Amino acid sequence: MPISLPQPAVDVRDTVRDVVDRLSLVPDDGWARPAAGLDWSCRETVAHMMDDLGGYAMQLSGERGHGDSYTPLVEGIRPRADGPSFLFWPEEDGGTRAICESLDAVGGLLVAVVAAAPADRIGWHPYGNPDATGLAAMGIAETTLHTRDILTAHGIDYRPDDAIVARVLDRIFPAAARTGDAWHDLLAATGRTPETKGITWRWDSAAH
Repeated sequence: MPISLPQPAVDVRDTVRDVVDRLSLVPDDGWARPAAGLDWSCRETVAHMMDDLGGYAMQLSGERGHGDSYTPLVEGIRPRADGPSFLFWPEEDGGTRAICESLDAVGGLLVAVVAAAPADRIGWHPYGNPDATGLAAMGIAETTLHTRDILTAHGIDYRPDDAIVARVLDRIFPAAARTGDAWHDLLAATGRTPETKGITWRWDSAAH
C-alpha cells in the first residue's frame, strides 16, 4: 500500500531547485536536440515537465476538484504539426535562461499548492486519484526522469537526491523491486534500464 510523503512540499522544492541548477548547464542552442530515449526534443521535454508540474498543481488549487478529468483547459501551443501540444512553452529567444526561469516558476506552483492543500483534497489521475503527497511524488518522478533524459542527451551526469527518490518509490511505486539504489530502482520501474526498456509500467497514485 502506498505511503504518504512526510515532507512533500519540501521534496518538490528541493527537486525543482536541483533540476534547474543542472539544466542551466545545457547550452542555449542545445534544446532542439532529441532527448535521450524520447521522440521529443529537449525543449519539448522540459515543456512537458512544466505541464506536469502546473497540471498537478491545478488538481488541488481549486476548491471544487475535477472528479474524472484534468483541468479542462485548451492546450494552445503545438510547436510542430506532428508533435505534442503544451500549456507552458518558454520563449524560444530566451535560451536556457528562459527555460530555467519558467521551470522554476511553474515548479513553485506545485510547491505552494502541495503545502497549502487540505489533507482531504483529492485530485484526478488515470492511475489513481491522488492527494497532495501523490501529486508531489508524481511531479518529482516526472521532473527527475525527464531531466535525466535531457541531460543524458548532452552527456551531462545527473542523479537526484537518493532519500527523495526513495520516498517517491514508496509513495507511487510500492511494488517496484528494490536493490538499495533508489535511483536505479526508479529508472527500472519506468523502463529506463537495459533490462526493463520497453516494459509497460504505471504508478499507483491513489490516495489511501
